[in-house]
Amino acid sequence: MQQHEFVAAGHRLSAWSWGRIDGTRPVVVMLHGGLDCTSTWRDLPQTIADSTQLPVLSYDRWGYGGSDALTGGRERSYRLEESGPVFGDLLRHFGIERALLFGHSDGGAMSVLAAAAHPKAVLGVCACSPTIALDLHMVRGMDVARQAFEHGGLRERLMRHHGDKTDSMFWGWHGPWSTDDAVEWTMAEQIAEVRCPVTAIFGQADDYGWRPSASALVHHGRMRMEVTALPGVGHDPQHKARDVVLAALQRTLRAATAALA
Repeated sequence: MQQHEFVAAGHRLSAWSWGRIDGTRPVVVMLHGGLDCTSTWRDLPQTIADSTQLPVLSYDRWGYGGSDALTGGRERSYRLEESGPVFGDLLRHFGIERALLFGHSDGGAMSVLAAAAHPKAVLGVCACSPTIALDLHMVRGMDVARQAFEHGGLRERLMRHHGDKTDSMFWGWHGPWSTDDAVEWTMAEQIAEVRCPVTAIFGQADDYGWRPSASALVHHGRMRMEVTALPGVGHDPQHKARDVVLAALQRTLRAATAALA
């Protein structure tokens, strides 16, 4: 594992790589969830590197983990900024011409957006619990998260990964998605633009819900697509159903490789 620092959209970001990124092979780029960072992947990056025999890169987005602290709040447009110009800066810095994206939750949605924004570079997407569309059930879930943060010990658990950035990180994530009008936010246009293979894995026991996101993919997607909803699994199938997720990633990689042939 090698640690890196780079600048994207004027902010210092931290990243880690497993395997050599040399331009000869595609790179698996991992995009973490809305309360996460590279350290919350645990040993998954190394496992993906071993199973795919490809280099893996994970980075902490602005406001998370080892990257610069967030200043001010966030608007819902941050997903488009992070998946568009910021992700473009990452590709240029590391010289990545071909990427297979692995995203979770917020990062799963951004993976799909990045595939639309960078069609020449993104070969495929494997997303766990991508929050692509919201309903009022998910908005209410944000209230539950707020209560856990303020009174249920979530803040203390997050501080292990984000340190003194924890408060700004949490409220920067919570604010955009915690009001009823968040259900009007849509990725329909970008989903329709994606042409690379997309695999989405949901948990049927996800506290934030999964049906609106799966439905958005099915109704608006024109790409080769695989959508799976696993019984008894929550918001983190990458940890609770790892074998299923790794197998799905391999299928996505094969589909992406076949599309290039």
